[in-house]
Amino acid sequence: MIKELKFPIIYNKNIKTGYGGNQEWFGQNWKRQAGCGSTSGANLVAYYATVDTSLAKLYKGNSISFNQIEYVQVMDEMFTYMKPNIFGYPYIHKFSEQFVKFCGEHGVKMEARIIKKYRSTEEAFQFVKEQIDAGQPIALLVLFHRARQLKDDNWHWMTITGYIEDNEKNITQIIRSNYGKREIVDAKVLFEIHNRNIVRMASFHIINEN
Repeated sequence: MIKELKFPIIYNKNIKTGYGGNQEWFGQNWKRQAGCGSTSGANLVAYYATVDTSLAKLYKGNSISFNQIEYVQVMDEMFTYMKPNIFGYPYIHKFSEQFVKFCGEHGVKMEARIIKKYRSTEEAFQFVKEQIDAGQPIALLVLFHRARQLKDDNWHWMTITGYIEDNEKNITQIIRSNYGKREIVDAKVLFEIHNRNIVRMASFHIINEN
């Protein structure tokens, strides 16, 4: 079974350039190096703008057909909320607080659901399933991972957009947006329980005051 959100596809002059945003699109070198958190934040608001007209105000641009220029403007705006320091932006709680602040200042009340530790790979994958099934993309932060195939993910933000599950074949996979590319990674590898692996996740939900 594949469950994947209808995630923003970005175009530049009618050419597809991204599955979600790409921090390499930033105009400044520092932002290209350390803008992964704000890129993930932009991915979230762009997605929300497509699923509910009341959330369209989160994204300053055309949310029917995403273009790269407008997308970068939203990434730049998010960067003002999630300014990295010399260590980057490796803070799941700060990311969540600033994202909630961004949404609140744009007229939408949100609350964060954060997972910092999990007792098993199954528990982490279950969190992903629950959020994706509820229509919520997930901000993924990998502070460190010992897996060789994930070496480029260290100290990096990405966005989880779906999952693949095949119980008969014992397959569990994560679909994610990373540097504007759609990638599939083994959930058993990503969520391996090991004292060297440090993985965080956060999703966001609208606060209904009615």
